[in-house]
Amino acid sequence: MNREKLFDALADVDEAYIAEALRYSPEASSGSSERIVHLNKKRMISFALAAALILALGVAAYAVFSTYSTRVPEPEETFRINWEENASGYIEWTDAKLAVTFPDTAESRQIEFRPGWLPEELSELMVKKPLSRLTAEELAYKFPELSGSQPLLIESYSMSMFNNGGALLLLYYTPEEIIEERWEEQGVDVMRFHATMHVDAAPHIHAPERTIEQDIILMSNPEAGWIVCLNGEIGMDELVKVAKNLEIFETGTALTYDDFENHYAFMDGGVG
Repeated sequence: MNREKLFDALADVDEAYIAEALRYSPEASSGSSERIVHLNKKRMISFALAAALILALGVAAYAVFSTYSTRVPEPEETFRINWEENASGYIEWTDAKLAVTFPDTAESRQIEFRPGWLPEELSELMVKKPLSRLTAEELAYKFPELSGSQPLLIESYSMSMFNNGGALLLLYYTPEEIIEERWEEQGVDVMRFHATMHVDAAPHIHAPERTIEQDIILMSNPEAGWIVCLNGEIGMDELVKVAKNLEIFETGTALTYDDFENHYAFMDGGVG
């Protein structure tokens, strides 16, 4: 939806609904450039609230908040990917905690990245050659305070991969409040949140019951059609610093929906 069509639609919204939406959402009337979505409540944001946010924050806010769409799938909803190692040739995921979708994109510019800053414990991962994926799982022993095994994972995706109902999924972790921002220096729209996963005790390996915590950042450039996902257990402040210092390089390759065999991926920061 372009700007003209958007404001044509808003012209038909009753002012009473907009006023009520602003009362419901104090951050909108304050002019904040940050939006927090509380997922512990059933998120049913009306069009009137969206209209109020756009009117209050301006077109720049519309650009930020339109990049991502989120929903909590029903536990029985199935997401299938091709997986030749299975006898069936595919895997089906269920009980996803969050699905993130993106605007349909005809072509995405393929990218690679290079970290410009990392915590001292991960400094050996500073590389000269750009990558499409970086994992710190082999360095988890340097973070004895971590409850899991993935200090930092960075992966790149193309928006065109997720056309026609595809999605990035959070399968195992449960998200807390989602913060959406615009980082002008990087020219990216950002979604970030803290997430937790409960793990039952495993007496046979002397593992106690515990809760694993993780932070996740999604950075996207809707014009170029790329996404970078960062997650890990080093803390949100450190993760934001890593994200803001990433160097992004376009490879010169344009990718379309048909270039991808699968159109679902999961963003949990696991191992492997």
